[in-house]
Amino acid sequence: MLQTLPLVLFIIMTEVSIGSVSVLVFLDWRREVKRGFLVSYALIYLGLAGLTYLFQQNFSTAALLNTYAQLDKTWTGYQALPLLLFFLLLIPYNVFLWLDKGAGVEEKKAVTEEAQAPAKKAGSTLRLLRLISGVATVVAGLVTLFVMAMIYRPLAAANLGGIFTVASFFAAAFALGGVMTAMWLGHWYLVTPALSGRPLQFATTIVLVAILAQVIFAVSAGPSTAYANNATAPVTNSTAVSTTDHGKSSVVKPADAPTIAPPISADAMGWLRILVGFAMPLVLGGLAWKLIRDRSFQSATGMLYLVVVLSLAGEIMARGLFLSGL
Repeated sequence: MLQTLPLVLFIIMTEVSIGSVSVLVFLDWRREVKRGFLVSYALIYLGLAGLTYLFQQNFSTAALLNTYAQLDKTWTGYQALPLLLFFLLLIPYNVFLWLDKGAGVEEKKAVTEEAQAPAKKAGSTLRLLRLISGVATVVAGLVTLFVMAMIYRPLAAANLGGIFTVASFFAAAFALGGVMTAMWLGHWYLVTPALSGRPLQFATTIVLVAILAQVIFAVSAGPSTAYANNATAPVTNSTAVSTTDHGKSSVVKPADAPTIAPPISADAMGWLRILVGFAMPLVLGGLAWKLIRDRSFQSATGMLYLVVVLSLAGEIMARGLFLSGL
């Protein structure tokens, strides 16, 4: 388990960064959030993307992945390039966002049409360039997810060649990234309560749809073949064995041996993942969606906080079980 922990963290970091940027670009396209929000979190996600790439270069290189017999080595050499492009394309997106003073929802200002005309023309050009770079960034991110999913597809390729396993990576990215952006956006409403609730409701809807898709894909993908193979391996016992006078063996525990609690079974972890990663986020996300409709943004943000924690915990358990057979 410990040897696969860096892979689990890298997968989750990739899903969070790509999903978050994708939802942010969607919100930018809809032009319903403040420019300050777009600028702040585009910069934060740029840092997250850079950290994810550095993590990949140290813990998920092709040479390291090729040491695992169960992974598809055909795709391991293609993982770094789209992830690097995802990071690099975020740079011009941030630059165009900084330069475009009219980005985001339009402010009501008492300015004459003559004074507004040059600014609108420059802003429209910057907006076009920004959206082109933003779409290119999202495409590079989706390609990264696809390559990553193809690398790990053999771990659960029983049904339809692993198509549901591949799709689960995309659903997880939009669930984690969507709820992360929605939670930050909820904070923005606390200082600007007059904003429309549509962007927050849009982001929350993405999260709910993505979690439902995760449920469908998890059921359809079937069990991890790597874990099934690992589960059938013989188990050795290091405790001392003595033989009684009647020829019967009995296990003798050394006096100074520490007492170790039995590990949680894979089935128990699976049910815990369903509860923490699917059931509770769906219930709390549904409540947040209803609170947003009622313009109770502070309560909705609290619910989204919980969904962030539960979704991350559920995905960590899910990827830990998924890679447990490596």
